[in-house]
This record gives sequence, C-alpha cells and structure tokens, in this order.
Amino acid sequence: MNILVLGGNGYLGSKIIKLLCQRDGANIVLTRRKTSDMSRIEKIIGTENNIKAIPASIDAIEAAMEYDNFDIILNMACSYGRKNTLYNNVIEANIEFPLRVLNCAAEKQIKKFLTIGTGLPDELNMYSFSKKMFSDFGHYYALYHKIDFFNLRLEMFYGADEPGNRFIPCLIDKMIKGEDVNVTLGTQHRDIIAVEDIINAILIVIDSDLHGYHEISIGTGIAPTISELVDYIWEKTGKRSIIHKGAVPMRENEPDCKADISRISSLTDWNPIDWKSGINKMIDDRRKI
Repeated sequence: MNILVLGGNGYLGSKIIKLLCQRDGANIVLTRRKTSDMSRIEKIIGTENNIKAIPASIDAIEAAMEYDNFDIILNMACSYGRKNTLYNNVIEANIEFPLRVLNCAAEKQIKKFLTIGTGLPDELNMYSFSKKMFSDFGHYYALYHKIDFFNLRLEMFYGADEPGNRFIPCLIDKMIKGEDVNVTLGTQHRDIIAVEDIINAILIVIDSDLHGYHEISIGTGIAPTISELVDYIWEKTGKRSIIHKGAVPMRENEPDCKADISRISSLTDWNPIDWKSGINKMIDDRRKI
C-alpha cells in the first residue's frame, strides 16, 4: 500500500505514520514545509522504514505521483488560525493546498482520499469553516470523479504525551503541582476521546471498503461539561489546587460538541475508553513524565 500523507509531523500525524510504516508492504511519502518541526518522526524517515519526506509543493507532489502509484492520500495538514494568523494562511493550508492535491488525485485516478476535519460547528471560526468548505469540494469530487472521500470529524482528543501547553495536559500538570488554576465557567459540553481511539478509528477507515463520500464523526458519544472535567482532574490529583472558575471569559458562541458515533460504529465494534478512565490514566502517566 502506497500512502501520501499531507503533513504528518504533528502530534497526531506522527503517531499515525509510525503505525502505518510498520505495516507489511507500506510505503509512505509525507510532505513537509521548510518550517516544519520533524523531531517527532525524523528518526524513522529513510528507506529502512519505507518512508520519505518531500517538499509541501504541488510540483513535488506531482513528481512523486509519477513514480509512486498511491493508493491513499491522507490529509493531515492544516492551520488553526491561532496567534493572529491571517485568514489567507488558513485558506491556503485548509482549502487551496489540499484542493490542488485532490485535483491531482483525480487526474491520476487515485481513488481514496481521507481528510482530518473537526467536530466543531461549521461556522464557529475560520478553521472549522474552511474544513467544511474543503469537505464540500470532496463531496463534489466523489460525485463527479468517483473518488472515495472521507471527512473524519474529530472531537477533542487527549494523550499523556501531548505538548504541555494544550488544555488538558496543562490542567493536569498545574493540579499535580498544586498551582492555582484559572478557567472559564465551563458550562459547554465536550466529547473528549483518547488519542489511541482516534488512531484506531483512522486506521479502520483506511482499511474500509466504503465508496463515495462519507462524513464520519469520531468521538465517544458522551459529552461531559468542561466544568465536570476540571472537577474530576482536581479530585484525582488530590484537590491541592485552588480553581477560579469564571476567571477566564467564555468565547462568544461557545458550542456544545458530541459525536454521532453511528457511522464509525457501523464499521467496527466501537468501544472507546470512557473519559474518566482515560483521564485517570493520563494523570498517572503525566506524574511519571
């Protein structure tokens, strides 16, 4: 199986690539930008692991398509629009670049295209809006170019080895140390899922024999409030921190998010780890780290 991965150097992408390159007969080509941090996967790049990196440019991708008969394209490249990123950067990363690759896939008759989307409401921000727009293009290409297009709408995921500046590991680390914690009121509901379950779901879709266009939500189907999550972490870390709920203002139009797991459940016996067990294990693992 020959796989082209757009991106793949991030937290989730690097985990997917490490598993894919262990498969018999798997050959992986991933794209990288000049500024990409490749530290998570630099040790496995090379012919020994049947994985190589090419520039994130259409010319390089078209050249790779001449020599590699790709079976699947997995789009993990994106921009979240953080730190005052201009909209044009988000549009280029989330729509223009993957769309040009999708068009190349149609020309080369590559039949399977998976893109990592989001479970956030479509018009919450430019990130979720641009992901929805690209998925709409995927729907068009599935209809008129017979590409099997999968939009995987991921819910909020967590893992023990996540970067410490992300919300859940930051909470855990602060509470392990007994530091004060400033949070919102946390009334919004969030479906939170272990990264291992996310990876499992992506591999299931890669191996599926579905055809056409599909939107597949990936979560647990259960959505505690953020306040419940904060309270649970506080309890499991020994109740040492003082929590200031409401010290951080809620975002405007803060949504509730819960995955409809019927589609992923139709592909497998979907039994993701419940959030309390997963968070409890994450706390234990973060203590060791």
